[in-house]
Amino acid sequence: MTTELTYFDYDGSRGLECRLALTVAGVPFVDRRLSREQWAAFKPNTPFGGMPLLAEQGRTLAHSNAILRLIGRQNGLHPADAWTAAEHDALMDSVEDLRNKIPGSSVAPEARQAAREAFAAGWLSQWARTVEARIAGPFVEGEKLHVVDLKLFVIVRAFYAATYDHIAADFFDAYPKIAGLHAAVAAAPAVRAYLGAIAAKG
Repeated sequence: MTTELTYFDYDGSRGLECRLALTVAGVPFVDRRLSREQWAAFKPNTPFGGMPLLAEQGRTLAHSNAILRLIGRQNGLHPADAWTAAEHDALMDSVEDLRNKIPGSSVAPEARQAAREAFAAGWLSQWARTVEARIAGPFVEGEKLHVVDLKLFVIVRAFYAATYDHIAADFFDAYPKIAGLHAAVAAAPAVRAYLGAIAAKG
């Protein structure tokens, strides 16, 4: 059985979290990376007009959280208990909420700094407090890594990389459990090896 993951030729966001999930699970996969030009031609053939897409056995699955849940359930990286699994689902959905709420291209450049500073002081701080309270440490459920930890790692990594101007790159240093989860995921052998290979490519 061949597993194929399709996303932009970009090592971040929803594509990275799914690539990491497959890597941590030990699932061999074809990493199909599209340029923006290729995506324009490919988009009309997608289920919901977005990526990533996971394909295997002639079937295609869309949406990063659906993909993460599938990988998690098939490989012991998503809780078996229904309530705990739903809590993980809620955390993953909240990451999508975060991505959608960060003031971006719809905000005029001259207003973006104030909008992002207000977002960081308000919605983002509340999100961080909520997530912080749910993390047992070092991962969400303690010592075992799940797909939710990979999802949280990728979004927090983007902030530490100063992806969002006008929001301090060290914003999450004020939340030790979130910062600790980020460090613990980065140190996981499969994640460290994957990200090391990316860095080596330059």
